[in-house]
Amino acid sequence: MTRGSGPWRPPAQTGPGPDGSAGPAGPEGAAGGEPPADPVGPPPEEIHTAWVLWLAAAAFGLIGMLINSATASFGDLPAATRDAFRDAVANTGSADISVEGMFSIALAAGAVLALIVAAVTVWLAFRLRAGRGWARTMLDIVAIFLIVDAVSVVIGVFGGVATAGERGDVVSFVVIALQILAGLCAATAVWRQHKPEAMQYTTPGGGARAGK
Repeated sequence: MTRGSGPWRPPAQTGPGPDGSAGPAGPEGAAGGEPPADPVGPPPEEIHTAWVLWLAAAAFGLIGMLINSATASFGDLPAATRDAFRDAVANTGSADISVEGMFSIALAAGAVLALIVAAVTVWLAFRLRAGRGWARTMLDIVAIFLIVDAVSVVIGVFGGVATAGERGDVVSFVVIALQILAGLCAATAVWRQHKPEAMQYTTPGGGARAGK
C-alpha cells in the first residue's frame, strides 16, 4: 500500500527496544547515537598543585594555632598589647573575670576558629579541584588573611616585637615557622590557580569539568 507522498514506512520506535533500553525517535536515535557529552577528566596539573598547597596551608595554619593556644601565656604578649587587653577587660565591668581567665578564653576561641577555618579551607580546596570558579575566588580571600598573618610575623621577628617569652625559643620558632609556611603555601596556591590552564578549567564552559 502506498500514499501519494511515497511508500509507507513504520513510525520510529519510541518505546523500549529489544534489550530493554529506550530508543530515541529522532534521526540521532535511528543512527544509534546520542549528542556527545562534555568530557570528564582529571584536573590539570596547576589545579592539582594548588589543591595540594591549600591542604598544606590549612594543616600548617591549624597546627600552628593549636600549638600557640596550648603554649601561650599572657606574659608572652608585648607590653602594649598586655595593657590594651587589661583595659578591654576592665571596660567590661565584670569583676568575676580576671585578665588571665579572659586570655584563656580568647585562646580557646582562637583554637575553635582555627579548626573552622581549616575545615572550610579544605572543603574549598576540594571544590576548586572539582572545577568551581567560586571556590577559587573564596580561596583568594582566605589567602589574603594567611599572607597578611605571615608578613606580620616576619615584621614582628625582624622588628623585635615577637619574643620567645615563657614557652621557649624552640616552640616559638615552630609556631612562627608554621605561620610563615601557611602564608607561603597560600600565596603559591593562588599563583598556580590563576595560571591560564587553571583559569580555563574553573571557568564555566571553559573546558572539561571534574564532578558536579
